[in-house]
Order: sequence, then C-alpha cells, then structure tokens
Amino acid sequence: METCATDEICNSAGTACQCNAAAYQFVRGASPPVNFTCTGAKFNIQVSKCWLEKNGYDTSDIRLNSTNSNCSAGREIVDGISEMTLYRPLISSDCNTAAELNTTHVIYTNHLYIFGKTNPIRITNDAVMNISCAYPLNINVALNVTLHPILGTTEINGPNGTGSYAAIMMAFKDSQYSIPLSEDDSLMVEDTIYLSVRVPDLDVNTSKLKVVNIYASPTNSSDQKYYLLQNGCPGSDVPADQLTVDSNGVGIESRFAMKVFQIANSNAVYLFADLKLCTTDCATTCPSQAKDASSDGIAGRVNIFLNAGKGLKWL
Repeated sequence: METCATDEICNSAGTACQCNAAAYQFVRGASPPVNFTCTGAKFNIQVSKCWLEKNGYDTSDIRLNSTNSNCSAGREIVDGISEMTLYRPLISSDCNTAAELNTTHVIYTNHLYIFGKTNPIRITNDAVMNISCAYPLNINVALNVTLHPILGTTEINGPNGTGSYAAIMMAFKDSQYSIPLSEDDSLMVEDTIYLSVRVPDLDVNTSKLKVVNIYASPTNSSDQKYYLLQNGCPGSDVPADQLTVDSNGVGIESRFAMKVFQIANSNAVYLFADLKLCTTDCATTCPSQAKDASSDGIAGRVNIFLNAGKGLKWL
C-alpha cells in the first residue's frame, strides 16, 4: 500500500491512494498552478495532482516537448501534498530543450504540456506553457551569436559536498573565447577550436575549478573513451598536442585549445569533462602521467556534442 498525501484518501479496496474530491474546487478556465524553478541546473516543475484531476486534466500525460518517458512527470508527495513533478537537466539535447545565447546569459527553453482528460468527456482544453531558465555567462560574447551554440550544462557539488553549482561547457571559434561555435559551423580535421568550462557563480576567493579529465566518445554512453586530458595532463590515447591547456585549476574557468579530430566510422563526437572544485589553486604540473590526487573527489561531469547530422561537417 502506497503512502497517501493529505489531499488523498485510500480507495474502497484499501489498496491505493486516490484524490479527495472535496479537497479542491473546479474552476472553469483556470490555468494549472505550476510551481516552476531553475535551481540546481535543472528544470524543476511541480503541480498539484489532485487540482489537475478536479479540473479535468490527465495526470498520466504531463511532459516536456518529447515523448521520451524520462521527460514525463511522475507522482511525488511534496510537503504532504500529492504533486506531479518533473526534474530535467538544462542540456540542449535533453527533452528537446533549446539553448540560446545573448551577451550575458545562456537561456534554456522548452514547453510543458498538460493535456485535458477525454474520458468520459472533455471539460477543459490542453495547457501548453513556455518555460525557460537563464544562467549568467560572466564573459563577453560576440553580439552576432547564433541560436544553436555548442554547449552543455550540469550540476556539480560544492567544495566538501556543500551546496551545488551550475557548470557550463562551451566551444568557441577564437582564442579570445568570445565567438561561440555553432551547430551550423563546418570544421576540418586539424582545425583548432577552444573549449571553456565555467562555474559562473563560484567565489574565486574561496574555490577553484579544475577539469580533471576530458575524453571523447562516439556515443553518449561513454563506454568507448579516448582521453585528451587525464589526471590534469595530456591523455595517453591521443598525441600530446591534441589538447593544450590554457588555464586549469586557478579560477572559475578552465580553458583548452583542441585540434579537431574524427573517431573512426562515426561523425558524432561527445566530449566529456570530469570536474572538481578545490579550495586552493590546484593546477597540475605536467608532463606527468602519474595518478594525480586531483583525480579523486570528482564533483560532476559535463559534456558537449558535435554531430555532422546537425550541421557540423567533418570535411
């Protein structure tokens, strides 16, 4: 028997919870009372399950702009109330979330769909809501940026496990890290692109960001890995000049210059970065392939995706 919320009652058979019909009123034309926040580098969505059912909505089908089951809301008891909740990371490839840039922020947008119940009759229209989360870049980005930058965002734990921060990984065309690389740009093998990993809200006086590892994979599962950076030093799987460290472990941003490459029999390249937050400068002295203490205590992982199928051409 599942635990019932304060706005639910046990069914007559004593086997499941159902909404208490007296807990809410039907309000013609009212919009669903969605509680939406952007904390922890995620879309965080909550809406009362029993309010929805009372007002003619189908709680079995609440989702973002994707039919993937991971993009659908599920029941959760929050502060004693039965809620339909959905938590999804701010990643442009997740649930068809779109990422846009302006000169100060990266903005993630999607749509939330709450469908009207049709059985036995329909008494309300479908609800479609625009949702968006903005995170500061704290860098100067060129004004003529595209709407399809190559970037990824994740949530990482703070130093010693305290708090959480949004980490942003972006690819740039220029060594000033100001002109974002777009999904529509064409590249050739051996071209140079520039990778930035930032934690914009990090206090540089108390914490530093270190990228411990960067590896490439032809799939998102990352089972097949080619290390470009390993324990803070050039990886053993590629030539040493494939990835050059411009800055790492000394501030809120780590920067790398990378020679474009192609994984055999694949036009797709996923780049993953393992991240750590230090309380002091934690740059690694290279060359060294020995295990670095900084390889312990990984706080999180962020990735970006280069795909010929979306316009990036390996010529």
